[in-house]
Amino acid sequence: MKRTIGALLLIALLACALSALGGCGTPADDGAVINVYLGEKIYDFDPTDFYADSAAERAMSLLFEPLFSVDAAGKLSCAAAKSYKIDKEERTIVITLRESYWSDATRVKAADFIYAWRDVLLDSSKAAPAAALLYDIEGATAAKSGGSTAYYFGAKATDTYEITITYREGADTDRLLRNLSSVATSPLREDIVNNAPGYWSKTLSYAVSNGPFRLATLDYTAGIFTLARNTGYHQSPTAEDKTKNVTPAKLMSSFAVNGEYLSYDDIATKTVFVMNDATLADRKAHKDAASVADARSAYVYAFNTDNPIFANENVRLALSLAIDRATVVNAITFGKAADGFVPGSGIGANLTDMERAKELLTLAEASMSAPLQKSFTLTVNDDEESLAVAEIAKAAWEELGFTVTVKAVGTVTTEITDRQTNEDLTINDSGIQKLLIDAAHGVRNYDVIGFDWMMYSDDAFVPLTAFASSLTGFGTDVETGDKRNNVTGWKSADYDALMNAAFAATDSETRDGLLRSAEKLLLDSAPITPVYFNQNFTFSHADISGVTYDAAGNPVYTKIKLKDYEQYLDRE
Repeated sequence: MKRTIGALLLIALLACALSALGGCGTPADDGAVINVYLGEKIYDFDPTDFYADSAAERAMSLLFEPLFSVDAAGKLSCAAAKSYKIDKEERTIVITLRESYWSDATRVKAADFIYAWRDVLLDSSKAAPAAALLYDIEGATAAKSGGSTAYYFGAKATDTYEITITYREGADTDRLLRNLSSVATSPLREDIVNNAPGYWSKTLSYAVSNGPFRLATLDYTAGIFTLARNTGYHQSPTAEDKTKNVTPAKLMSSFAVNGEYLSYDDIATKTVFVMNDATLADRKAHKDAASVADARSAYVYAFNTDNPIFANENVRLALSLAIDRATVVNAITFGKAADGFVPGSGIGANLTDMERAKELLTLAEASMSAPLQKSFTLTVNDDEESLAVAEIAKAAWEELGFTVTVKAVGTVTTEITDRQTNEDLTINDSGIQKLLIDAAHGVRNYDVIGFDWMMYSDDAFVPLTAFASSLTGFGTDVETGDKRNNVTGWKSADYDALMNAAFAATDSETRDGLLRSAEKLLLDSAPITPVYFNQNFTFSHADISGVTYDAAGNPVYTKIKLKDYEQYLDRE
């Protein structure tokens, strides 16, 4: 459905009124105010969290900045870092931070990075698959395994604006630096997190960021989502030239409300100038007008292996092989049929084969002492794309003789009391993300669940560690001391052996071979099946320029420009 222009203008006016930039009287020399559509609702603005939607990573890349960046051509550059020096004899990397500030004008310090790494990502009680990004740092795996609180961690703030990393023997320093370009390794403010634990990143009052933009407006009821320039990004907040590092003053976006989406036609009317999402019909009709970049994520279906239906790997593999991925990609337009778990690996172990699927199901049923129950629920997010893919999967699985119910989940709310103000707050969360975080803590309230699996890195080791018992970033049960399992409940001693060997390998050829073997084992056992690899796409008005993509396929809007933007500014 097309949202009316009047509704969008109302959103724009509300955004202006609520913006901390001083309202609608934005001066021409302050930069453009650009109406954009960034996509589905985002509920959590913590870059280290366990995300289930690639749209969240797109938003994090606008709000937060790690030490390094990698562009679409693969070039590594300093980001929050100013410079670095590697000492191979000492196995250290000394990183000096550039002058840059949080969105509340507090300067970014080395301690902010160390806190995010040591006390959040590597917290043994936290489910954080992105923790594997840090495993080349000395002591990181011991930290995540939940050993003594006095563990040695080889990353320290050796000065206010200096980080010294001691990397483990055999580690590849280029690989480590590239992993530190993931937005998941961005800094966090310990004072902010401690003042509002569990909800600082979900409320406008506490959310701070160190990237080019800050969260200025967030209203789920009205569908308002505004990003304003972080004036202290790579410079003093009092610097005279506000547009030097970030060209636009504001990006004013909206969420879909009550099932209403923007239309591609809204670009022609200049109601919106950039769209990062669109209806399936608009995608297909206007695909040639889009700029497209491969994202670093896959849309997957995870099976709850505690459910007797999915305890047999032949059943899981049959369900995986039955999905017609070509039909899926045709329906969503932007995406690539998954030919592996890791984008680019090309393992090809889960290509569509309905006849083989039927054979595997027959073998599974023949090996069972009791009849196979064939009714289950597929849980997905309540967006158009997820529901369309679910219907394709449902049809394939029903051809195998299963009865499948599709369950769509949306926003879930929690009532809390702000410990600082003693006010009652309503916290919004993604229903899918909450189910997955519960699963990471051992409570799997689904049969099959669909979501985006974040790869975090182009290093296959990082996403594959989630399924390795001794390396998983899902943490440790604080009561029993046992390592937590992944969201499927699947375990494999053979998989663990391959991943442990890959971690210990000191040459890239051996390591790559072990990782490919581990990936194939994962696909053959099929506790989780990738359906398609995500692509980020952008529809833009002809007056827009300066949009680029990073190595993870996230759009970069730091230098986005709108031709003759002054005519769109409200000069009241």
